[in-house]
Amino acid sequence: MENNTVYRQKKIIEILTLLHEGGEFEEAKRLFDESFDGVDVSEITAAERELIASGLDPSEIQHLCNVHAAVFKGSIRDIHRSNYEHEQPGHPVHTLKLENRVIRSLLEDEILGTFERFANGNFSQKQRLQNALSDLMQIDKHYTRKETLFFAYMERYGITAPPKVMWGVDDDIRHAIKDVNAYLTSENLAINPLRDKINHVVTEVEEMIFKEEEIMIPMVLDVFQLTDWQRIAEDSLDIGFAFIPKPLTWKPSKEALAQEKGQQKERAEAAKKAAAMTEAIAEDFPENEADPYEWQDEQLSEGKIVLPTGVLQLKELTAIFGVLPVDLTFVDKDDRVRFYSEGKNRIFPRTNSVIGREVINCHPHKSMHMVQKILDDFRSGERNEADFWINMHGKVIYIRYFAIRDTETNDYLGCLEVTQDITEIQKIQGENRLLNEET
Repeated sequence: MENNTVYRQKKIIEILTLLHEGGEFEEAKRLFDESFDGVDVSEITAAERELIASGLDPSEIQHLCNVHAAVFKGSIRDIHRSNYEHEQPGHPVHTLKLENRVIRSLLEDEILGTFERFANGNFSQKQRLQNALSDLMQIDKHYTRKETLFFAYMERYGITAPPKVMWGVDDDIRHAIKDVNAYLTSENLAINPLRDKINHVVTEVEEMIFKEEEIMIPMVLDVFQLTDWQRIAEDSLDIGFAFIPKPLTWKPSKEALAQEKGQQKERAEAAKKAAAMTEAIAEDFPENEADPYEWQDEQLSEGKIVLPTGVLQLKELTAIFGVLPVDLTFVDKDDRVRFYSEGKNRIFPRTNSVIGREVINCHPHKSMHMVQKILDDFRSGERNEADFWINMHGKVIYIRYFAIRDTETNDYLGCLEVTQDITEIQKIQGENRLLNEET
């Protein structure tokens, strides 16, 4: 049987196309079993990229990716890893898998077990089931850390399509958990619909665990540098962890760093392969590429910053941004994030990994077109402001976007996002004058 790369890729595309066109799962599984004894993660994602390039909406792949995972599950080869630092406590991969272990236990031992007792007439278990489903909402931090950090570094190496698809599924899971929580407290509660909703959540979360551990992690282990993992570990502290206490501090060992230096060619080839299976960053991956995070290591001057309306020391300006009652994020004219303020209680998580990232990729797939529309309108001059307000975790969040333009030429310089918690502001009534401070 011919088994070269071109043949394998065409066969995988044929199988995925069959599924997307409504073909039977059993037929797709039969075709796979006849043609392969195993596939690499990169082969599956490369086939999905071909389908996207041919015009298929990424959301369609999102809806069917559980079926993809089921077809290939158990047949995905474990690709070569440059080192085994990821097995050490505190490494982001170790932390992600540890959280997944707790999530599995929560699903199987607590949620499903408690539901069955409740369904069999032990109605005293309802509160316990509510508590377990509320605990499951911690998964939001697990997904946020992945979306904010893992995806940002994947994009830097050109791995762009998988994050878009996975983020969409994450949002669907978040919505499904909220839905089953709401249904459990509704007046129209019935056992069979509740069973369906819980089984749906369990299936989706378990499938996401499979995709994280058997698709995403193997994809990036040979691509990310040890310094990338170290930054992800450090930035993870700003977002927090789900179901587990703060992990141990992890740093790459001297032995692993020395070993990695001798594997630059292999790492570059892995990055080329990973990039090629999505919207490739370049035809040839530059082996001696400058560190994309070099800006972090530059020593900022402690001198004066001269502004049109005054002069500030760098430490003064930094402190001002830190006490502002709003979160600021600046996106340059090329739609890349260049700055964010560091307040004590940020509304949306930001870490250093976001710097240089295309802002559209910092949003879920379903809202990307709206973000792009606002930026395009700012760039064309059609409008200068856009504002939104949402309810989140019992708070009212006001989000405003402003076009930033050159004061002399009116050229578009970028966009400023201003986010503010206005919950308490909405409660203000009457007056509270400065003179009232005396009393």
